[in-house]
Amino acid sequence: MEKHPVHPTGFAVAITSGIAYVICAAAVALWGTAVVEFFNSWVHGIDLTRIAISSFSWTGFFKGLVGVVVFTYLAGALYAWVYNKCIVHCERKGWI
Repeated sequence: MEKHPVHPTGFAVAITSGIAYVICAAAVALWGTAVVEFFNSWVHGIDLTRIAISSFSWTGFFKGLVGVVVFTYLAGALYAWVYNKCIVHCERKGWI
């Protein structure tokens, strides 16, 4: 079985999440309330319209973007590391 390289996997997840974050921010900027209402269906009973902010700031946008990219890089790298450990374990047991 092929292993996942830790850093490229982390970078791929981080870049993908960063792109999704930018698209989401653009959607909120363009369609505001409709986007918030759409995401209400994802959070199982939490009313996002009560906590949604009505003003946009570039500072908030960039803080969020950096936070999402850093967190998802770490999550992707952790995933690759755990996946690789699982591959080694399963190969040792003869399961794969």
